[in-house]
Amino acid sequence: MSGPHGRGDVKSFNRNNAVIEREGCQSPHTRNCFLATSVMGCLVIVLGLLVLTMAPSFLSSMILKSLALSPGSDRLASWLLPPVEAHLTAYAFNLTNPDEVLKGGKPVVQEVGPFVYRAVTVKDSVDSETGKSQMNYDSLGSTITYRPRKIYHLVSGDPDSTFITVPNIPLLTGFSGIRDSMGMTKGIAKNVMLNNGRGTPFVNVSFTGLLWGYNDELPCFKHTRPEECPPPDGEIDIFSEDDNDDDDWGDEDWKRRKRSTENEALIRSRRSSDEDLSRIKRSSLDLDLRRLNFSILEKPKAELVNCRCQWGLFRDKNVTIRKPVTINHGMKDLSMKGWVEQFDSSTTLGWWEDGSTCDQVGGQDGATLPPLVSQYQEMEMFISLMCRKINLKFEKITTHSELPSYRFIPPVNALGSHTDPDPTKVNFANSCYCRGSKGFSCLKSGVLNLEPCKVTPDLPRGAPIALSFPHFYQADPSFREAVEGLRPNKTLHQFYVDIEPTLGFPLAIRPRFQLNAIIRKDPDIAVMSNFPDELVLPFLW
Repeated sequence: MSGPHGRGDVKSFNRNNAVIEREGCQSPHTRNCFLATSVMGCLVIVLGLLVLTMAPSFLSSMILKSLALSPGSDRLASWLLPPVEAHLTAYAFNLTNPDEVLKGGKPVVQEVGPFVYRAVTVKDSVDSETGKSQMNYDSLGSTITYRPRKIYHLVSGDPDSTFITVPNIPLLTGFSGIRDSMGMTKGIAKNVMLNNGRGTPFVNVSFTGLLWGYNDELPCFKHTRPEECPPPDGEIDIFSEDDNDDDDWGDEDWKRRKRSTENEALIRSRRSSDEDLSRIKRSSLDLDLRRLNFSILEKPKAELVNCRCQWGLFRDKNVTIRKPVTINHGMKDLSMKGWVEQFDSSTTLGWWEDGSTCDQVGGQDGATLPPLVSQYQEMEMFISLMCRKINLKFEKITTHSELPSYRFIPPVNALGSHTDPDPTKVNFANSCYCRGSKGFSCLKSGVLNLEPCKVTPDLPRGAPIALSFPHFYQADPSFREAVEGLRPNKTLHQFYVDIEPTLGFPLAIRPRFQLNAIIRKDPDIAVMSNFPDELVLPFLW
């Protein structure tokens, strides 16, 4: 219901409102608001587009930077204690006809295994005397130096009761050292070697013994024997005296008894260390291994234990601290992460041709790789067991738990000889690994003579060991033809590394190598006189 003036009031209101609207649309203040709103809207759209396009790149950049081995970082923690357990899988070659081989027959070998060991690497163990870590950053540079320890624990197989006939490495090493000697000197040395220890080019030992230690007196021949220890079997102590007077303790008797007590303490310490090592191997990986007293666990390659000499191929590799390795940590240049800058505190190896690329330290540290790996790049990896670097090339894309990875393998001429007439096998870059001028033989393609890198003051000719891929895979056919029982297979015997390409994480590493004894004919030594001029006999891979 309305009053008498209702219609006129409505018309007046509409006219006033129209005037206000016309004036408001044309107001400078309102135009500025619209303009500001439009600009802000455009900015929001532009920023949104920038975020959509640049955020992933920025995020990727931040993730990549976190991959450097920086102090206290998660990446350093995973490098020190990898989330995936490493394993060592080993096979032996049992020589089934040693007597025939001694007479000049063709060796027949039988593969035995596998024996699987869990391998725990401790890179930052603490020196029990100084309290300092074995891992250190170069504060003024871009490197990190560490001295690794490896602890091996049997997972599967029965190596204790598996006996194999293999080359007698200590005796062959001794024979190699006197090979170029003449006359009476060589004859005396030969007799000493044959009358101490096993005295035959082949020995039957357990697989455990081959790796971690078996009784053989020859390697300890130059060691000082404790006075309470009788001479080894077959050796006569011409200085012994028949003296039953126990009532008079002179100075020499006191010193002797003191040394005896000290040696008994050493023996007890050894027994205790073996028990400790067994306990460590049985324990969980959660155990902090860094601060263990490793000094009582370390063992040399040859040692008198309970008056008997023990020698093992890897006896000094289990727990014992290794040579220092210096790698790039990647904080300054992520593309250099894991590159080996020094080995044993030197930029050169000192084994191969002086001043050559072969003798230059370099290559990637096995499990430490940079991100952004390309299919088109070649990768160089340093393998201390090989005493050298090895080149790897992209082969194919593989998957691990649905995660794509790039597989890198050595090319067919990776261990090729520089004199090989086969154009697919020849490798001129390997010429500097040939030390013929120093008296070391240069082997055909596929087999590397390791004697130069086994040279020590006590072994000026090194140890007669050669390295190849298992079953002489990709090696010159003459090596397989000289030994019966070898069946090279790419699937079983190829070296490869599978890498997640974006982050550079190694998803699988299979560094498959074979150790071979180099056995040479020597007419001056009867047991060596019927061998071929040079036989490369596999015994472990």
